[in-house]
Amino acid sequence: MFKKGFTLILVLLLGVMVFSGCGESQPTEEEAGHSDNGVTFEIIDRSIDEVVDYHHDDHWHSGLPEIPLNDNISLGANIIDENEEEIELDGEHHALGIDFADDANEDIVSLDEHGDHVHIIGEKEGETEVIFQLLHDGEVEHETVPIPAEVAK
Repeated sequence: MFKKGFTLILVLLLGVMVFSGCGESQPTEEEAGHSDNGVTFEIIDRSIDEVVDYHHDDHWHSGLPEIPLNDNISLGANIIDENEEEIELDGEHHALGIDFADDANEDIVSLDEHGDHVHIIGEKEGETEVIFQLLHDGEVEHETVPIPAEVAK
């Protein structure tokens, strides 16, 4: 009796393992939540010339540097299109844009666009949200979801 019960449990466990997908296969990019069907924004802190955050598939991966009060951060970008080609930000045909997110507090920072980079200036302590944009001949072609921008002393 014990042997039959043990055998039945063993068979059921093996069946569950087989049908639940236990194995060594890696998830596809879509299963992992990362697909390559959109535009990627790599945000560069120009003071250290390093990528500080990147945006794809409607989400950010880390965050912007803290913005000093009465000073600014200068941010550039590498923007990669749907075909994995980098878009040249020449300031004329294609440019990096920045704007406030809907319902964001516009008193915390001011925003300056310079074609291939932007400045976020800390006006008063607090937090707001901004969106980055790819401008094509002055029109918004792509934009990110909002990202927090924090000003501190």
